[in-house]
Amino acid sequence: MSMYRSYLLKNNFWAKKGNEKGGFSNNEKVFIKHDEFNGGIYAIIQEGERRGVKILVDGDEFFFNNFDNLDNFLNSLTHKQDDFIKILKRKDLSKRLRRLDI
Repeated sequence: MSMYRSYLLKNNFWAKKGNEKGGFSNNEKVFIKHDEFNGGIYAIIQEGERRGVKILVDGDEFFFNNFDNLDNFLNSLTHKQDDFIKILKRKDLSKRLRRLDI
């Protein structure tokens, strides 16, 4: 579990208060991250028969037991945000340039 915990903390997730007492059950620890584009992202570390990380985003549930797949998924979430912000900045810059008196 400590490997998933370390990974999530490095990726700007915060531990939910009360994780020491147990998350949703005694075998689950909950981590939370807020993203401007996606809103809340919840990561639940699961132990026991099904070891891995369950990610909850926009009402959808994804399960990962491989760090590479988890890393690719989290990166794809941030790329969507980056593309959206780039479009907004480009539109804003275009409006400003059109208003210049040269």
